[in-house]
Amino acid sequence: MVVAQATSSELTKYGIPAGHKNYAAAYCTGLLVARRVLKHFGLDEAFKGKEELDGDDYHVEDEEGDQRPFKCILDVGLQTTATGHRMWGALK
Repeated sequence: MVVAQATSSELTKYGIPAGHKNYAAAYCTGLLVARRVLKHFGLDEAFKGKEELDGDDYHVEDEEGDQRPFKCILDVGLQTTATGHRMWGALK
């Protein structure tokens, strides 16, 4: 069952006009999918994420609340799973 999907070409709508095939774009696309999943289940208000950028690590598990974060299974198909590959950026 697929709950949400996104492609890097959608990043143009959010002010990223080029560079849709690099690690940073994969990371941003992963964030886009994550927000869509949370919105689909009505949890977008419960899991706000980091609101101010201060360089500290953020772990959603440390937040107070009854809801637990989602777990994701990444089906890579025939893709080679090499260290540093952009698919890990999307999962991150």
